[in-house]
Amino acid sequence: MSRLFVCLVLLYLSTLTSAQDAASAVAQSSTTPVQVIYLVEGTTIVTYNVDPQTLNPTQVASLTVPNAVFNPDVYPSLIAAPNDHFIYYIGYVSQSQQRLWVFATDSTGSPQLPAIQGINVKNLNGLQVDPKANFVYAVFEGVGSNHSYTTPWYIRRYAVDPASGKLSHAQLEATYALDNGADGTTFCGLSLLGFKASGASLYDEVQCSAHGTIATYNERTVNLTNGALGDDVEVYSWQNGNSGGYESVQFVADRLFDFVVPFDYAQGYDSVNIYPVVPSTSTPLLTCTAAMLEACGYAAGVAHPSGKYVFMAIASDLTQIDKVELSQKKIVDSSNYVPYWVTRFSPDGTLVYGVQNENSSSQLMIYGFNVATSEVTPGGSIYLPSTYEAFFTAERQ
Repeated sequence: MSRLFVCLVLLYLSTLTSAQDAASAVAQSSTTPVQVIYLVEGTTIVTYNVDPQTLNPTQVASLTVPNAVFNPDVYPSLIAAPNDHFIYYIGYVSQSQQRLWVFATDSTGSPQLPAIQGINVKNLNGLQVDPKANFVYAVFEGVGSNHSYTTPWYIRRYAVDPASGKLSHAQLEATYALDNGADGTTFCGLSLLGFKASGASLYDEVQCSAHGTIATYNERTVNLTNGALGDDVEVYSWQNGNSGGYESVQFVADRLFDFVVPFDYAQGYDSVNIYPVVPSTSTPLLTCTAAMLEACGYAAGVAHPSGKYVFMAIASDLTQIDKVELSQKKIVDSSNYVPYWVTRFSPDGTLVYGVQNENSSSQLMIYGFNVATSEVTPGGSIYLPSTYEAFFTAERQ
């Protein structure tokens, strides 16, 4: 379902040729991975590199997707291969016709023209690229002729050309007969959440809303040779009534991080649970409430890619960095903070991205993060056109 895309309008900055040449030279001479930020403004992809010493971003390219049009009701999406040698842009060629473009990138991670491939698709609702970039898995939403969402949702697998990222050999991998009520009384949707670090499992979420919300999280085995998926196995589920509460579930470092907000606007009742990823998991490896650490009871959060930290938004403009001590079954305050709302990281976890909202505009704030010590170092920023978090991160290797 297009409204499920977490994709938003971004600020377009004009290309600076001298900066592009300088950044390209640095990237080509360096043997270290290049940290990349993609901003998408309508049909334009703007690429930034983050300097590993100064932590300042430099715009290195701006590309307008050929023949793409902007649908004002649906924002485009972008996902990069794990090595960022190619990227996939999902947009439109008309107000109703979707298209998936494949672009190769240069040493800075900048997409190059011409596009490697363009595929017309219908009701595409998200992509995941496996950790070795051998296969792409796409979710297609079940939309009937009357837009009632009563037809099955499904996952399709594509083989990836390792040199170009081109997709081929589409295979139907899984079909979901979701329980959608008549006349919009119930709506269920399917999302892919990512892979186990080895690539041997794919995680998905089925969420349904009517009088409250029910969410189920499942695991499918992945055949590492041919990409075939095994059967869906339920790992975890939650549901609420009309309390407005929710749970944010993240699969990180081969564990399940569950940030529980049982009641909207009710401080002190939240908690953080970390579970093993096993069928019908129910016994947490660790549970943190306000009795253990105040931040666990007063805020939702996000897990660091290492699985060693949780970043807890204790205020709209302050994120507390807390360390996960699994051996001691507790979460402790690291005494380090980011003065913004942190929502995501660079793929290797060395960069932390916060968002500063002011009136109708916002900035993407960049911080360096030392995984060994939890110390943060302030860096540069990028202006965004609104309070939305419309940016995508990658690591060019």
